[in-house]
Amino acid sequence: MHRKHPKLSKITLCIAMSTLCSNAFAQENEQEVMIIEATKQGTSIGQVDNSIIVKTGEELERAGIHEVKDLEKVFPGLVIQTRGNRTYANTTIRGISSSDFYSPTVSIYVDGILQDAAYLTQQLQNVEHIELLRGPQGTLYGGNAQGGIINIVTNKATRQPKASANVLYSNLSRQLDGSASVALNDTIYADVVVRALQDEGNITHLPSNTEKANETKEISGMARLHYLSDDSPINATLSFSAGDLNSHEEWYLTQSEFDKKETNQDIPELERVVNTISLNVGYDFENSTVTSITAYQDRAVKRTFIGGTWIEDQGTFSQELRVNTRFNDSLTMLLGGYFENRQLDVNSGAQNNISTDTYALFGQSIYSLTSAVDLTLGLRASRMSTNSNYAENAAWGINEYDQSKSENVVSPKAAIGWQATQDTRLYTSVASGYRPGGFSAVPRSNGDKDGFDAEKSLNWELGWRTTLLNNTLAISGALYLIETKDVQLYTGTPGSKTLSNHGNATSQGLELELAVYPTDDLTVTLAGTSGKSTFESGNAGLEGNRLPYAPDTTATFGLEYYLAQTLVEGDISLVSNARYTSKMYFDEHNSQSQAGYALVDVALIYDFNDHLSFRLFSNNVTDEEYKTYSFSMRGTSLSNYGTGREVGLNAKMKW
Repeated sequence: MHRKHPKLSKITLCIAMSTLCSNAFAQENEQEVMIIEATKQGTSIGQVDNSIIVKTGEELERAGIHEVKDLEKVFPGLVIQTRGNRTYANTTIRGISSSDFYSPTVSIYVDGILQDAAYLTQQLQNVEHIELLRGPQGTLYGGNAQGGIINIVTNKATRQPKASANVLYSNLSRQLDGSASVALNDTIYADVVVRALQDEGNITHLPSNTEKANETKEISGMARLHYLSDDSPINATLSFSAGDLNSHEEWYLTQSEFDKKETNQDIPELERVVNTISLNVGYDFENSTVTSITAYQDRAVKRTFIGGTWIEDQGTFSQELRVNTRFNDSLTMLLGGYFENRQLDVNSGAQNNISTDTYALFGQSIYSLTSAVDLTLGLRASRMSTNSNYAENAAWGINEYDQSKSENVVSPKAAIGWQATQDTRLYTSVASGYRPGGFSAVPRSNGDKDGFDAEKSLNWELGWRTTLLNNTLAISGALYLIETKDVQLYTGTPGSKTLSNHGNATSQGLELELAVYPTDDLTVTLAGTSGKSTFESGNAGLEGNRLPYAPDTTATFGLEYYLAQTLVEGDISLVSNARYTSKMYFDEHNSQSQAGYALVDVALIYDFNDHLSFRLFSNNVTDEEYKTYSFSMRGTSLSNYGTGREVGLNAKMKW
């Protein structure tokens, strides 16, 4: 019988748990050594002195992960919750989250392009692999990242023409995917990918007797041209991508309305259009590589909900230039420069035009002190200047203003890694991170004209990776401590909160990941985080409270079992993924919360051959009810709720 998926290859084990690929392994399977693109220094996965998890596109596909927000199913400690709608998502990692929609703590990059904050919950298409780097990454990325990086790497066109089609049908959604790649000549390649998605609603709007009043439709796609020549040191990719979302998802329901799946509230409207064009050019010298990434991303949002009508337009131009140099076997260095201009226009009853320029120099060097010890030093220097031109809002009693501010931030990093044995690596690091200051996009008081300053954090980490039992068991983990000053926080009553700096906060905890291959037919992964994130001094009335969206405990479990059988041609596998999230608060006063909950997904996958496969699945098998956001208005709790049980089938064909 033909087995399609070599699940027990050592590289799969290495990728799944981000553990060490030893030198002996590299010599035995040199072509399989995983290079982490997020480090931008050609670092193999076993040599990264940073907490990192990697999942391949195939792993994500078999787990039924189709969009960014679903990554929390396989990345422990990562929390991605929509607040109202998917345009305004909250990301948390290591207990560090952002109450400001427009300045997330976790940055998402797609093929080197920083994504708009309103596009964090985008669809995953044509994924080769995804890397999650925890902790500040400002010495590697021009766009900065205080809490971590989700680096999405897509498949590139090759000389071999390829095409695929995927159809998904369930009780909650319909999805159609298509992709193709072709070689136009010996040096020019093209690829295209498209997805159409419809989420079926389950809420009845009583005044109009409209069923499925909370449905969502989305179309997204990408087209690229690649210049790749074996005879030229130059490579280039021109890319255009677009996403068009039309949604009625932003319902703030009472518990009774959710239980009955009916409401008298007006039907909300959300339109989001995102267009991105980019040019990535690389030039390969013998010992150095120069990379230029030029991008423009435009997004428009029109939102009608219980709070009124919001219209947003944002255009972001960015230019990154970096040089990677390998001086010798002991020393490598990355140096880069970055410029970004961001124009945000928001009308939420009054017009606010915010213009922001960011300049940054960043770099990182790795030096081998001995054959077993590496030293990493990095530095980032950035300057941000911003202006907010706000029209008067008489209804809120807010005067017009035209204010500017600027800030300079220097963020160092140091790490040391020790190759204790061929199969074990230890490392420790300290890094400074920040979220830039600025002005509130939606002012709700005259105090907003003063803006807010940068939030700064100092991150300590002690980590390890090891493989045991002839590479059938992999264990990795990290202890971390994060001290944050000048916490940026919205405070006040819902609808009229002010964004400003407060006092200090501390987040500390332990991360563990384990992968085991007990037999050739069984893969088991288990991972978890345990920690505590609290407000400290300088936060009047909040000291000791938990930070919002920061659960103390998260855990993920994955299983894939190949069923040996001879009844039908092809391979049959059982796949299951589960995750647990402990109690989580939605506000700084810890008055609104969601109790701990567990979600379980299962799937039966039938790989008929290399070209045709079927996946019968059920997500949230137990139909667990949970909230993703909640607030109190006039003594009544209003909430957004997570997705219930989904049962469906998807079929994929590849040529």
